Order: sequence, then C-alpha cells, then structure tokens
Amino acid sequence: MLQTIADDIWGQPCLAYHVQPSLEPETREAFAQVQRSFAELWPEPLHVGPKPGLHVTIYPLVMVKGDFDKDRYWRSIAGQASDLLEELCTGHRALELRFSRLKVTDTAVIATATDETGLIDAIRERIVNEIPPPPGRKPIIYDLIHTTLARYRTSTAVPDEVVERVERLPVGVTAPVRQIRLVRETLFPCLATDEIAAISLSGR
Repeated sequence: MLQTIADDIWGQPCLAYHVQPSLEPETREAFAQVQRSFAELWPEPLHVGPKPGLHVTIYPLVMVKGDFDKDRYWRSIAGQASDLLEELCTGHRALELRFSRLKVTDTAVIATATDETGLIDAIRERIVNEIPPPPGRKPIIYDLIHTTLARYRTSTAVPDEVVERVERLPVGVTAPVRQIRLVRETLFPCLATDEIAAISLSGR
C-alpha cells in the first residue's frame, strides 16, 4: 500500500520564484488527456491541476514553503539569476522535453521527461554552484524533469495494484520549449503567476 499525503495548501496564496520552461497550449492539452486517463482509475479524490497552471519547474529559486524574508532574499539574487539564465539560454536551440512515463509518489502523480540538449541540467548545476540558497538552507539537488499532474485531497493508503496500473499507462508527450522563464508564483500550485523575464531559445 502507498500512504499518500494530502495537499494542505492547494489554492492558497503563496510567494515563490521559479525558473520554468514555456509550455505550448498543445502541450497542456496533451497533459490534460493524461490526467483524465489516470483520474478515472484513482480510488480517492484528487486535486487535478487545471491546464493554465500546468508547468515544469527547472529550479525553485524561492520555494513556496519557508519562513524567511522571501522578498529580501529574492532581491539579493534576482540580478544574478537573470544574468545566469541570459548567459546559458541566449543562442541555445529550442528544447523538446519528452514525457514518457507516469510516476506515483506519496504527494503527487507526476509525468517525467528527458531533455537531450542538457540545458536543464546546466541551469540547475550553475544555480546550485553559484547562487547562495536562502538563509539556513542547503541547495536543492534535482534528478528529475517532471510536471505534477495531480495532488491528493486526502491522506489514505492506496493499493499497490492501483499505483502499478497508473504507472503502466502510456505517456507520449513531446513538449517544444522556445523560452526559459523566471516567474513569480502567488497562488499555489502556479494557479497565478507573473512573468519576470523570458529568454528566447533561438539558436540552431
């Protein structure tokens, strides 16, 4: 059995800053089709992310949860973060993120992807090595590229056979990415965001 954890901040105001790839409407629609395929199988109520809020986070520069002065910290790193993204992304060719499988975790149902260009890994590595984390915290190390398609409304034990059935569902979403963005999130999970900067991927 998988013991799930209910999401207790869905739809609530928040403050966070993220590096994210742009997603096309066609990609969001493809994700919505995948959501429908597993929502029918899940035995408990889900928070299913609406299409406008579906996103991929390359790196959370300021995470949703945290009791430090987020505005002050963001001001201290904003210029460095923008310069880093400009350096890495300007002239880089557009990406194709290839989502190929579902993964069920204790907090969410996600779809995982690969980036053959290595840009996402490069962005993450540079941020970890060059941008100081918030006070009293360590840098976050990511080993997955993913989008969160649903979170849990309740905490309950879900049978292993349900998890296995969901993870066997076919996923074949190719997501073209033409921009890397800095966004401010104000309603969790990315139900309301403001774009701070966008760097075009125009190289070949």
